[in-house]
Amino acid sequence: MINEITMAIVQAATEFLPVSSSGHLALVGNLLGEHSLFFITLLHIASLLAVLIFVRKELVYLTKFSKESNKLLVYLILATIPAAIVGFLFNDFVEAMFSSYLFLAFAFFFTGCVLLLTKIKIKPKQQTWKNSLLIGLFQVLALFPGVSRSGMTISAASFLGIERLKAAKFSFLLFIPLSVGAIILSSGEAYFSLSLVVAFIVCFVLSLAFLNLLYLIIKRGNFWMFSIYCFLISIFSLVLYFN
Repeated sequence: MINEITMAIVQAATEFLPVSSSGHLALVGNLLGEHSLFFITLLHIASLLAVLIFVRKELVYLTKFSKESNKLLVYLILATIPAAIVGFLFNDFVEAMFSSYLFLAFAFFFTGCVLLLTKIKIKPKQQTWKNSLLIGLFQVLALFPGVSRSGMTISAASFLGIERLKAAKFSFLLFIPLSVGAIILSSGEAYFSLSLVVAFIVCFVLSLAFLNLLYLIIKRGNFWMFSIYCFLISIFSLVLYFN
């Protein structure tokens, strides 16, 4: 059960903080041993449930079908399309990268560089369908382990001049369709155990906690500080590669 709880904590802490949950799950999975596809899927469901609760006001807003809410819905669809297409067509290639410590080292370093660039002040701009599509293209990079999805989408939105809290909520909303798609495509063979239940609860509760933590950090303008951690975990991955 210790291994399952460890994986649940890693998933919750890294899914929304911009340090790549897939990269950390790859690292921990390689160190602690493989876990079933169903178990990994269950952790993603726990994180998805936490997001649905966190952005519940935005989801209700989308159901009002006003001019502005319809515009936001279009932006979400446009930003989702690139990753959905690439993920479907190149899934096997992406999965092959999970076993490479060298690739993880490079990917974590890349994420750190992108996060560090968010320190640069950008002139505020309104969100459009064009910059929404660009955010979606950045999200494609996060299909690879070690590249943070929230890091790419929030950073991209910041580079495009979108206000940081709006960028965060947009990123959280983007998590929903991709997460649902991943759950459907890779559910695995279902089974039941006490460790599954405990891991699910731990992942759900901590996911909510880390969502609120990230939102607070972004609000204070300290998003770039996660780059330091990414550089450190990149070095750690490199050490594992050479050992």
